[in-house]
Amino acid sequence: MVIYWLQQARDSLHGIYKFYEATAGKKTADKIRMEIYQETRYLLIFPTIGSKEEGTRYRYIIKRHCKIFYTIRDNNIFIELVWDTRRNPEVLRQLLTDDTNQ
Repeated sequence: MVIYWLQQARDSLHGIYKFYEATAGKKTADKIRMEIYQETRYLLIFPTIGSKEEGTRYRYIIKRHCKIFYTIRDNNIFIELVWDTRRNPEVLRQLLTDDTNQ
């Protein structure tokens, strides 16, 4: 099994990084980014450990204030999105709904 970070996930993690860099400093932003990456490594051992996001094809794990959304396909793990849970949940719902209709 291999973990693949899709572009949307990389972009969303970068946005979270930039937020923390501006508000808490580079050292904190680096630490949070590393913690999120490390959290996904557990999926190699326990790929179904994440909860299912109701009404979608996604599973997620949580690290700090972030939900890490992923799917399992063809015996691989695809990190699809990293979402700061303090953001507007309607935006998340729209992102997940738009994606499942494609």
